[in-house]
Parts: sequence; C-alpha cells; structure tokens
Amino acid sequence: MDYDAWEPFYLRILDDFGFSRSRDEEAARLLTQLLRDFEDCLAAAADKVRGRAVIVCGNAPSLDEEVGGLNEENAVLIAADGAAAVLLRKKIVPAIIVTDLDGPFQEIFDANQQGSIVVVHAHGDNLDALRAFVPQLREVIGTAQCRPPEGIYNFGGFTDGDRCVFLAMALGAASIRLVGFDFDDETVTPRKRKKLAWAKRLIDLALFSEPRLSG
Repeated sequence: MDYDAWEPFYLRILDDFGFSRSRDEEAARLLTQLLRDFEDCLAAAADKVRGRAVIVCGNAPSLDEEVGGLNEENAVLIAADGAAAVLLRKKIVPAIIVTDLDGPFQEIFDANQQGSIVVVHAHGDNLDALRAFVPQLREVIGTAQCRPPEGIYNFGGFTDGDRCVFLAMALGAASIRLVGFDFDDETVTPRKRKKLAWAKRLIDLALFSEPRLSG
C-alpha cells in the first residue's frame, strides 16, 4: 500500500485518539531493530495467500460458533490477535496471526511454533511488549502505523481486525470473508466502540474503495 494514501487516515486517527506520532515512530524503530536478524517472511506469507480465498477471523464472542460452521476447507485463515486462541481450541492453526501483542501471547507463541506467521504491529503503547515477546517468536513480519522504516511494512489499517483485511489484500487474496466481527458490540468501553467504528470504516474502504486507498 502507498503510505501517502494511508497517511491522511493515520493523521485523523492520531487526532481522534490523542496518540503520539513520535511514540509510534519510536516503536517502529524498535521493532526494526528487534527483527534485524530475522528472515523476511513476506514472500512466504504471500505464497500462503495469493490467489486464495481468505477468511479473516476477528475475536468477537460470535467467533466460536461461526468457526464451527466454516466449510471452506481450502480457505486461508488469518486471525486477529486473540482469535488465534479460539482457533487453536478447535485444533485449527491459522496461516497468519496479526497482533499488536496485547492478546494471549501463549496461544500466539504456540501457533507460531506450529507454523503460523505472526505479523507484529508496533505502536506507541506497546514498546514493552515488543521487547518482551518478539525475541521469542520466529517467522515474523513487522508492521507500523506510521511511515515504516526499512525492514518493516505498513499495509494500512488500525486495529488488528482491519489490518488483517489490508494485509490479505496486499498479499493478493482472491476473496475475503469476515467471521467473528461485531462492530456494534454494546458491551465494550466507549474507547473500544470508537476503535470498532474505525475498524468498520477502514474495512469498508479497503473492500469497496480499495483503488482510492491504493493511490
């Protein structure tokens, strides 16, 4: 994705949430350093996704039931953070996990050991988690929400769920289906509701206005 096309959305998110751009940039530099001895797994991720049907799994309470009803045996599953734990309980190892490391790390670690590529996202609020958890992983792709330094990427997106969608599109998915998403969940905090609203907005833009986002 062209960062210049993403940046106006990023600036609006910074303003809406009061996030620090300088902290995001610090986190991006840290993640680049942590991954300096890792092999770049982008090509391996593209091989998993290109030309395939993708199912993006969010971590809404409905995921448990929806996963049980999936019958697309040849689809590629991309899990948003804690959704990986639900999939593992059902003996499903997602092809890719997208996470900012605020979910259940043990399950993410276990899935990574079983072959999941982990797309680790750096932002201003997770520097400690990056330091603690990234060295324990293998087959990692780094992402940032600011302009990415060389060695990591910005495919677009803000929350784990919508970043899954942008990633799938960037890797050449033939189709994308969402399960385990509840954009109207009234049980979450006001801040989480605002994040869900952004996630829905960005997913709609990605799926229905992608040429505009691609620049």
